[in-house]
Amino acid sequence: MTDPVAQADNDDLAMLAQVPAWVEQLGSLLDEEFEHLKRRDVQALETLHAPKTELLEQLSRVAAAVAAQEPKPEAWLAAQDKLQACGQAHFRNMNLMQRQLDAVRGALQALQGTPEASSVDLYDRMGQLSRRSGAWMYRLA
Repeated sequence: MTDPVAQADNDDLAMLAQVPAWVEQLGSLLDEEFEHLKRRDVQALETLHAPKTELLEQLSRVAAAVAAQEPKPEAWLAAQDKLQACGQAHFRNMNLMQRQLDAVRGALQALQGTPEASSVDLYDRMGQLSRRSGAWMYRLA
């Protein structure tokens, strides 16, 4: 009788040959995600979620199987630079999304006249960046 855990690890290691293609797909998806984030195209972003999640799950399974291997398979080691680039692209996307969320929150706070709005950067009539309280800005308009 075979050990089901060992069989699962062997199956995951058999998928190792697909890792370079998966990493390329993930990199392309992350670049596409970045473009959609820049355009704030929410519908297009939603279409990328499922394939990106599937690729990450497959790569995670292979990574778990490879973790038990010594020495690490050459195919896995060869993919490390591209995986790190994907990680950096993910953080780039996450940072852009966080900045966009902060801008939306700041705009909402400014419109609502909440006390936190006084720390929000706004533009004056001349297009210059100014830090003014929400009440003062309403008097300008």
